[in-house]
Amino acid sequence: MKKSVLPLAVLLNFIAANAMAATTDLTVTGVITPTACTPTLGNGGVVDYGTLSLANLEQDTSFYHLPAKTLDLTIDCSAPTNFALIASDNRHDSSGPSNFQFGLGTHAQQNLGFYFMSWKQENVLVDGNAGHALTSHDGGNSWSSSILGSFNDAGKTPEYRSALSSNPGMPSPATNVSVTMDITGMINNDLSITENAQIDGSATIEVLYL
Repeated sequence: MKKSVLPLAVLLNFIAANAMAATTDLTVTGVITPTACTPTLGNGGVVDYGTLSLANLEQDTSFYHLPAKTLDLTIDCSAPTNFALIASDNRHDSSGPSNFQFGLGTHAQQNLGFYFMSWKQENVLVDGNAGHALTSHDGGNSWSSSILGSFNDAGKTPEYRSALSSNPGMPSPATNVSVTMDITGMINNDLSITENAQIDGSATIEVLYL
């Protein structure tokens, strides 16, 4: 019996020593902001194409072009706030190959097509004045101004950010921001459609505080 006690004690001490040496630290950080911003889309966030006949749509070698649509996006903040915007595609599995293409759902296990959201700088208003369309490809560490702003799918490009600013070089605090977005939709022209196909696009726009 005594011979079995020492090896067991040595083993226990060895495990305990290793457990104490193998450690790692957890750090919790963040910023609590006293302000809040609320995004709102015109027409309840619905872009309705109604009932369309493929035969009546403009067509090229790859797509049928859906009619041009616009949708107003407004962000109201309780106080001047620095923020950026991202968009997540809720129909990601049916999207196109490009980062800015959001899916329109499926029909008979076929991807219907895609749409994208863009806006001209001339349509940006920041606190009632002309603003700038900004984009960042590195999570907001650097920004560039563009005459054409857009959303990328956050699922494809998680570091991509959009911003609407009074400053052409970086986001600036604002209380009210608005922009008219152009919604451009494409339907794949190699689909096999023998019955009505339901367009089913969905995306979530999110405010990120900076």
